[in-house]
Amino acid sequence: MIACLSLGLVAAQAEPAKRVALVFDDGPVPANAGPLLALLAKENVHVTFSLVGDRVDENPAMAKAIAAAGHEIANHSQTHAHPRDLADVALDREVADAQRKITVAAGVAPRWYWPPFIEVDDRVRAAVARAHLAVYTPRQLVASMDYDPAVPAAEILRRATTDIHDGTMILFHEWRAETREQLPAILAELRRQHCVFLTFSELHAALARSPAR
Repeated sequence: MIACLSLGLVAAQAEPAKRVALVFDDGPVPANAGPLLALLAKENVHVTFSLVGDRVDENPAMAKAIAAAGHEIANHSQTHAHPRDLADVALDREVADAQRKITVAAGVAPRWYWPPFIEVDDRVRAAVARAHLAVYTPRQLVASMDYDPAVPAAEILRRATTDIHDGTMILFHEWRAETREQLPAILAELRRQHCVFLTFSELHAALARSPAR
């Protein structure tokens, strides 16, 4: 009996970590990003913030604070327009203008483009390539659905912690108060599932070195 318990303990301790990336879209707005930065610092977790150029224009110091706190910044377009509604020239501006403004404000150039509404096609890829960026393509995407005000806090928690595998990206939005309120419980449950938290670039590099299990 003792031997069986010991073997079970060893098996539990040997369970491999699940590498996951958390992304927070649509900022930065100080009233939202400030409390989120404080919470993430307390939890000792680094994430990716996908920033919108218009919000960066309004709050450049907040973009700089996000980078200074050690988080990664992704380009989430200039105005958060649907790419399918834009002509090629306008689509180029959405990518390039945001890239320039985020770089100036944050002091670091985003490596990744995270398309609004996760709309990706050949036109988006071409515009992103012309801006010398890459579209971030998650191995697995889990959406917390916090962008829908009808989704309650408990459902955000459930969705953000269900069907999590090695290599998963979990999508949140900076502006949803219920997400910030649930985040300590979300992180605790993900840690219970043996998750480790990486940025887009860290997860991309980790999966390149060691493919998802």
